[in-house]
Amino acid sequence: MKYFYILVLSLFGLQSMASSQWVEVTSSTPTKPVTTLESSNISESVINVTVNGFWKSEVSTPRGNAWLIDLGNHVRNLEKGSPDLPYISTSLIIPDLSKMKVEVVSSQYREFQNVLIAPSKGNLYRDIDPAGVPYEYGTVYQNNGNYPENLAKLNEPYIVRDYRGEAVWIYPFQYNPVTKTLRVYYNIKVKVSEAGIAEINPLNRTAPLTNIDSRFNNIYKTHFLNYNASRDYTPVDEHGNMLIISYGDFMDEMNPFITWKMQSGTPVEIVDVATIGNAAAIKQYVADYYNNKGLTFLLLVGDAAQVPSSVVSGNDSDNDYTYVVGNDHYPDLFCGRFSAETEEQVTTQVNRMVDYEKNPEMSDTTWFTQSLGIGSDQGPGDDNEYDWEHIRNIQENKLLPYTYVYDYELYDGSQGGNDAPGNPGPSDVSTAVNDGVTIINYCGHGSNTSWGTTGFNNSNVNNLTNAGHLPFIFSVACVNGNFVNHTCFAEAWMRAEDSFGNPTGAISTIMSTINQSWNPPMCGQDAMDDILVETYPDNIKRTFGGVTMNGCMEMNDTYGSGGYEMTDTWTIFGDPSLMLRTAVPQNLAVIHPATLSIGDMTMTISCPIEGALATLSMGNEILGSATVSGGSATLVFYPGLDSIGDASLVVIAYNHIPSIDTIPIISSDGPYISYAYNTLNDSLGNNNQMADYTEDILLTAFLTNNGNEDAVDVIANISTSSPYLTLTDTTENYGTITVDDTVGIYNGYRFTLADSVPDMTPLVFSMEAQDTSGQTYNMMFMVTAHAPNLQYLSYKVIDTTGNGNGNGKLDPGETAGLNVYLANTGSSEAYNVTGLLSGDGNWISIANNSMNYGNMAAGDTTMATYTITADGDTPLGYDAIFTMNISADYGISATGQFSMVVGQRPIMIVKLAPTLSEDSLMTCLEELSISADTTHQIPENLSNYQAVFVLLGTFSDNHILTNDEGQMLADYLNSGGKLYMEGGDTWAYNDPTPVHPMFFIDGLDDGSGDLYNVIGTDGSFMQGFSFEFQGSNNYIDHIAPIDNAFTILSNSNASYDVTVAYADSVYRTVGSSFEFGGLMDNAYCNKSGYLAEILSFFGVTYIWTDVQVNTIREMGINAYPNPFNSIVHFKVATENSRPVRLQIYDMTGKLIFTQTATSTHGTTMLQWDAAGDVKPGIYFYQITAGNKQSTGKVVLNK
Repeated sequence: MKYFYILVLSLFGLQSMASSQWVEVTSSTPTKPVTTLESSNISESVINVTVNGFWKSEVSTPRGNAWLIDLGNHVRNLEKGSPDLPYISTSLIIPDLSKMKVEVVSSQYREFQNVLIAPSKGNLYRDIDPAGVPYEYGTVYQNNGNYPENLAKLNEPYIVRDYRGEAVWIYPFQYNPVTKTLRVYYNIKVKVSEAGIAEINPLNRTAPLTNIDSRFNNIYKTHFLNYNASRDYTPVDEHGNMLIISYGDFMDEMNPFITWKMQSGTPVEIVDVATIGNAAAIKQYVADYYNNKGLTFLLLVGDAAQVPSSVVSGNDSDNDYTYVVGNDHYPDLFCGRFSAETEEQVTTQVNRMVDYEKNPEMSDTTWFTQSLGIGSDQGPGDDNEYDWEHIRNIQENKLLPYTYVYDYELYDGSQGGNDAPGNPGPSDVSTAVNDGVTIINYCGHGSNTSWGTTGFNNSNVNNLTNAGHLPFIFSVACVNGNFVNHTCFAEAWMRAEDSFGNPTGAISTIMSTINQSWNPPMCGQDAMDDILVETYPDNIKRTFGGVTMNGCMEMNDTYGSGGYEMTDTWTIFGDPSLMLRTAVPQNLAVIHPATLSIGDMTMTISCPIEGALATLSMGNEILGSATVSGGSATLVFYPGLDSIGDASLVVIAYNHIPSIDTIPIISSDGPYISYAYNTLNDSLGNNNQMADYTEDILLTAFLTNNGNEDAVDVIANISTSSPYLTLTDTTENYGTITVDDTVGIYNGYRFTLADSVPDMTPLVFSMEAQDTSGQTYNMMFMVTAHAPNLQYLSYKVIDTTGNGNGNGKLDPGETAGLNVYLANTGSSEAYNVTGLLSGDGNWISIANNSMNYGNMAAGDTTMATYTITADGDTPLGYDAIFTMNISADYGISATGQFSMVVGQRPIMIVKLAPTLSEDSLMTCLEELSISADTTHQIPENLSNYQAVFVLLGTFSDNHILTNDEGQMLADYLNSGGKLYMEGGDTWAYNDPTPVHPMFFIDGLDDGSGDLYNVIGTDGSFMQGFSFEFQGSNNYIDHIAPIDNAFTILSNSNASYDVTVAYADSVYRTVGSSFEFGGLMDNAYCNKSGYLAEILSFFGVTYIWTDVQVNTIREMGINAYPNPFNSIVHFKVATENSRPVRLQIYDMTGKLIFTQTATSTHGTTMLQWDAAGDVKPGIYFYQITAGNKQSTGKVVLNK
């Protein structure tokens, strides 16, 4: 069993032995790095990074005093045991369907000699004090080469609602731990460009991007370095909507909240969770709602028992509901929760939200400009700051220069400033909160019901008396938001009331459902406060959801997978659309018409506050909204005001009191003509009463007289500015329209739609009517256009006939059928659809490249079969790119691309947790001349790989495999896969997933920290191997084989198994409880040899250009002449009579020659005759005699 504990601070782990010192590279003046975008056209971006110097401090380590390097707001390396070097992160918008690559265009550096760089302590969680964790030097420090190897890398692409993005990490420092050379790049220029078809998170749009939610538009401006350069159009800003999923008994209590949201400009729909179902059903419902209606805010009403939370990697995650577009951890909408078990707990949260926005407490305004910061004295974490330093930096360098005038400081220890001597207690928090603050930043330890620093807990929250002065809270702490099966700290803040029933506590909080890590959430909290105080000038968020989730996105970009778990579980308690207050609210001066009339289509207001939102509503219906620009806003009412009554005009703006006025909508004296509705007659087309592309359409428009007198001799003309239609009959005489009557002239107007009209395009008509009194009535109405939208959908390889092997893949030398599926996602039929398929011209031929798909009705999916052949010399794993040009009658066309892996790529490494193994495996694979792909999440295309290596890490940096992930791996094995999986806890301590039984491993015990020597099992393919182990040694699971599985490695000290292999007729597995990267090479055995044995067991061909040094495999080989022109001879030294096999491989790994001879004691001769059509170049040989094997290379010259 594992126990979480706080380590005692020791001298061994003491931080800074000397104050930070600026080290000049190009400038003696301390400055932060500068990242600039030199050019970008979305397909290619060039980024330049300038580093003038760095700060360094010294720490005590087992190897002496070592440097810690700081760039100021830098990102720390979280790979435990590797040099702790900072890097720089930025993000780019990338093409929807392209894979990207990064390359260094130019660089300049300066070197520092005889430098010892301290190792990283890893991604620690907040139940551990970093100062108490000793520095441990990992195997990286034995490598005579630069770390990191590359100056830039790309993280996995992700999708944020409207755009596809990718984080670029740039490394201005490289360190050779053997020569102790630190290389500092003071200028790096990198280029990010397209490199094929996207395999991860492609963005398949069903319609062009025409509208962007204003809240996300502000996010994009700062989040993406190339946002302005990547757009060739300006999308229209739109205001977000809200979906409320509520426990049925709480829906009535939500009515005041819904009314206010509608009045202030946020459309709201509420549904009973009982009509949806469980968490999986909720996730699907939200996705469907987002795709069909658009969605910006999701509010869950009820505790976990009433409205369940989703689960990600075993952790409770409301934010999982926001991951709609793409397979990533970037929110596409903002989710909050009113956690409540009773109607009264809902009511207090509704009341506090409405009062905060609508009726701010103005009797004492000092609280609006006061903040509270609470921090422990532990660390350091992100930016090399202790918790209290981190909070003080937020208070003094972000909040006070903004709108705040006083900051309460409550820090463990005696830190000076506004912090009183000694450790603060619960009463100190109560005093500050009751006095009034608008924001609380906390960073330290936490529990389900309290903050570690101060000990402030649920009971203390319930005794607060801060009615009307409710702060919002950014909390970096463990499990403060663990609301499932607990009444957690966050819930206490949101449910609190005083003795009079007034809401107390907080207005909104973001708190975590799990133990938070040390560095990433500090980075996220920094970003939240930066966004709040407009450090990013174009990124004014206003809403609690916008501020917090954009901070999480920044954390994801900066820390990659280290941030994903934090984003999953950092939960918003409260209204995600809440407009925050950070200054004394000012009154809004709004000038508006005194009345409106039936039929009015617009209203203009005047207001001096840019960005203020004006909304006119009646009942719970929004009639129109507009944003103030240039001192005014014009609200448009479509198709025109048609109801008499009192309308509410609400104007809201950041740090202002809402302007709320009533405007009567009245009936005009005399006649008043307004547009009512229309009907379409398309009998000359497909006669479906819709406006389809190419059609000649007759339009009947109905007009209503809403006045108090008849309208005589009404003549109405229509016009349009739409480029997609041509008007052929524009004028009609309606005669007399009596009071309250509605009249239409049947087939009175006529227009023709263009062939090129996009599906669902709104066709806007303007109508001007006049009567004999000379009065003019201006109206607008809209007709929706319908057209096909043809798309490439998917493909399927059919290789069950001819020379096919029936594995559902195209293999080298194989001819197969290729079923290509097309879809018509539009709303109108396409006629005589043709698909023209072309390849990239390399190794793939298409016999019948043009196929007729016939007519495709709206929503249809149709398939046609092409015949394709892969040349026999196609490299395994070649990524063949196909282009599908689709055409249909009336000029309808579309283009789609897809890629297909020929055969299988050799290796995929899936690194799900920080571990040494990824780099070690890549080094060994390079030595074995095998290419490999890497990823930090399990991809959907596992079947493209001969073997997959899954790295789960070791406690406390381990990843717990989820059932969904386990099922993906099980499916891969059932399709004939080969799977290696290592993890310190996955076999005995963690719950099994669907893939675990397929390893036939019995998890006997959670283990401890006693793994020091690993030996190969006699009789297995690892016989004779022996390694010292220096990797992570926490709770290494004890395992044993079941049934036909067999042990290949065990712990020689404690006599328990650590690696088990299994093979059946379909798949093969190797399961290990330790890190491959922790094995130490020695004079007799190395990791490459171990990996070569696994690959042989998996049936993956490798070429080893070095001779294996394992004593049981040594063999004397002499290849001559080398280089050679035609024939090369191989002289093999053998001991006994046995078969000797020679195999020759080309550079792609393809076996091209085999020869077998029987040896006699002493010497065996073999030869390869390369005459004929064998091309000159480098070739690899592999000679096997019994359990001995040797590999080398020869060069053919012609």
